[in-house]
Amino acid sequence: MLVMKNFIVVCFTVILCMLASPLTSYADAGSVQTPQASLYIRSTSATIQPQGNGKLYLENILGATRIVDQLGVKTIEIQTLRNGYWQSTDTIVKNDYLYNTGTYVYACYYNGTPRTQYRSYVEFYVANAGGSETKIVTSQPVTAK
Repeated sequence: MLVMKNFIVVCFTVILCMLASPLTSYADAGSVQTPQASLYIRSTSATIQPQGNGKLYLENILGATRIVDQLGVKTIEIQTLRNGYWQSTDTIVKNDYLYNTGTYVYACYYNGTPRTQYRSYVEFYVANAGGSETKIVTSQPVTAK
């Protein structure tokens, strides 16, 4: 009887240890996908840099998650800070797109006024296989020199 009792205690202990131990599993490296926040847009960048004499350099970059049917910008606007609010003062470009590619870059100069604060407002756009996505990005504000 004592042997049977010991056997039951040992079996019970083994079962408890197995239930308490985490099981390790491994994914097949070929099926691993990197999580993405967007179906179409991989990355965006909108920068504005003062060059002197009021001149500003704007650079806007859009990266798609793959080669897509259409990508680019719906609009790039220059905004100035007036009475504590950002207001659009000029439109640099509207509806500028590339086709069957995965990267879009638009760079240009803008003649501003020294000692005025500026930022760029960009509406990026990607379309592929009947779906589309728009992302609005504003640059960090800068003061024209």
